[in-house]
Amino acid sequence: AFIIDLDSDTADKFIQLFGTKGAKRVLCPIPYPESPTRFINCEQVLGLNLMNRGNYYWEVELIDGWVSIGVIAEDFDPREAYNHGRLGRNDRSCCLQWNGQNYVAWFGGFECTIQQPFFHTIGVFLEYSEKALTFYGVKDSKMTCLQQLKVSPSAKGKLDPFQNKINRQFASLFSCKLKPAFFLESVDAHLQIGPLKRDCVSVLKRR
Repeated sequence: AFIIDLDSDTADKFIQLFGTKGAKRVLCPIPYPESPTRFINCEQVLGLNLMNRGNYYWEVELIDGWVSIGVIAEDFDPREAYNHGRLGRNDRSCCLQWNGQNYVAWFGGFECTIQQPFFHTIGVFLEYSEKALTFYGVKDSKMTCLQQLKVSPSAKGKLDPFQNKINRQFASLFSCKLKPAFFLESVDAHLQIGPLKRDCVSVLKRR
């Protein structure tokens, strides 16, 4: 289980933070102080916490709007242009996006649409030893695997552009120190770092 606190020094000026656990996109810019780690072209915010070995699990409550949840390399430049700076649109980050209709996994500018119903709670499981990132839909302490990002030697990866991109470059992410990352894409998009459901942590420990 991984406890996440949002880093106010990374929050874009159109993201309002509620303590260290909540974030909402707003219309009026917030006069945050200057910071070299602050996003300036994307409505994104990072967790304070670094990940560089072992396994990590956290949960996020999707309260409203279009939200992306993922990880990003610690040294990613927060001044990158919008098209390249968004989570999953570069080789230094990946995410699961809720776009109002579907979940979509993103990495390196490639996407994979996921046919699953909406879950208010998303579980994120990062495994350094396996070089894998798995997103779960969580409801009533039951976990539904939405998407796993991991190198696959199967022939399917050669035919699927998204998996082919994963096979070629995803493992290199794990040579970096990573941070939890969040992109609030639509106005009023709102998320909360959720209290962990102990049953889910127990399930992951048994796997």
